[in-house]
Amino acid sequence: MKIGLRVSFSKPEKEGEHPFEPALRFTSRLGLDGVELCLDPIPPYGPEYGAWSESIGPEERKKIEELCSTYGVEVATLCSEWPWGYSQYCRDFRHWARGLEILREDIKLTADLGASVLLIHFGASKAQSWEGMRKILRELSEEAESLGVVLGFEGGVWANLGLGGLKELCKMVDEVGSPSFGVYEHCYWPRGNLQPHEEIELVGRRIVGLHSGRIDPKNVDYDLMLKALKKYYDRYWIFEIDEMGEVEESLRLLRELLLKYS
Repeated sequence: MKIGLRVSFSKPEKEGEHPFEPALRFTSRLGLDGVELCLDPIPPYGPEYGAWSESIGPEERKKIEELCSTYGVEVATLCSEWPWGYSQYCRDFRHWARGLEILREDIKLTADLGASVLLIHFGASKAQSWEGMRKILRELSEEAESLGVVLGFEGGVWANLGLGGLKELCKMVDEVGSPSFGVYEHCYWPRGNLQPHEEIELVGRRIVGLHSGRIDPKNVDYDLMLKALKKYYDRYWIFEIDEMGEVEESLRLLRELLLKYS
């Protein structure tokens, strides 16, 4: 299994460098395989450093590919994070026409950067109906499939739509019926109801991506978790850790666990 880190553009550390370089330099130093580029126009570093698909033109996309080659780190996945802000103003899907346009641009960017998976969600928005949401997801999945991209709906955020929990998301994946639509797994145990291996067994072969917070041997049975993953998933383990100083310790622990339970 490859290991990656969710990152965003940030303030350049040197004059004239691209705002993606600090993240690539950090992940390269740690020996990570790839990154998940978080698409958000207003990250913690300020709006001038936001990664926004509609603002990343052909030349910059080529530049990003060149930088990844230089640092030996691939863009493994992308994450559409902007819906959290969008949904604060557009809670009802009657007002999501513009949001769906942006998502389509995110899909194109994912393809252009050579990534395989785009994490999607709709923030805090409420669905109008099950049938309406299925239609939207089918249309997005068809576009993603035409570009060789897989959409992964973040499992823990699905409930915000008011259409049920993880079990219902699995049902939606089955009804959409596209190889380009699945579940992006991120277990919130012990805050959530299911332990990681239980969630993975529930999602099964629908899993297309994996997020992880800090490695937590006290609460998580990684033997069972890795056994479950081995049955259904062998792509990227993406750390979602905001404090960069805490990444190294979790990376060390994960590598030890992978060796122990491989």
